[in-house]
Amino acid sequence: MYQLLQRLKDRTNNLNFATDRIADWSARHLESAPTPHRVLDIGLGSARDLLAIQRRCGSVEMYGIESQPRWVEQAQTRGIQTRAVDIEREPLPWPDGNFDVIIANHVIEHTKELFWLFGEIPRVLKVGGIAIIGCPNLGSWHNRVALLIGMQPPCMKVKGPHVRGITKGGFKEFIEQGGYFSMTRSLGSNLYPFPASVNVPLSRLFPSLCASIHFVLRRTDRPGTFLSNLDSKIRGIADTPYFRGVPTGAGL
Repeated sequence: MYQLLQRLKDRTNNLNFATDRIADWSARHLESAPTPHRVLDIGLGSARDLLAIQRRCGSVEMYGIESQPRWVEQAQTRGIQTRAVDIEREPLPWPDGNFDVIIANHVIEHTKELFWLFGEIPRVLKVGGIAIIGCPNLGSWHNRVALLIGMQPPCMKVKGPHVRGITKGGFKEFIEQGGYFSMTRSLGSNLYPFPASVNVPLSRLFPSLCASIHFVLRRTDRPGTFLSNLDSKIRGIADTPYFRGVPTGAGL
């Protein structure tokens, strides 16, 4: 059963990443943003999303977080400033309010220290800037079917690389906690096994059943830090040993 679902999904795998949609959202935002326009891609890879934004918008300062040598070398030839950062332990190496747009496309499902990462993203994002987050949809039809018959959901295999399962409702509750972000849009991508000609319109009709989901988050002017808000506002969160940063003076 799982192998069949995987084969069907692989046929339309390119639709999971919604690159055209990310370029459209970014271009609309940057039209009204003061220059210079700075865009950061967390988990840069082949730089597909950044390059699509550049084609749409022209002059954009492009930044990426990436550690794989082949992708870093390719990015540098294309004028993308790359840094190798442990996004689960290290601060993002840019000043507060540095970016107009931040992208993390199919990254957060691999991220154990999600709280730390989303403590850093609102810090380096401008007030009014947007973060575009894409990930597998735990509520997709194939995950629901797998659970219904007692199988592990394909997007959360025990031996797989994904450590987070995300639905629209769960992510909205998490990201809007404390008022640092407002979720302004969410859309599903890839309602397989349908071909692209009908896949895209069906995805718009039934976003909660799609294999992937993308969110647009707008940074509010709320002061303070996302992490401190979690500690003070979410019941029982202090019992969870998530990374909160290195204490002042540690190791001295």
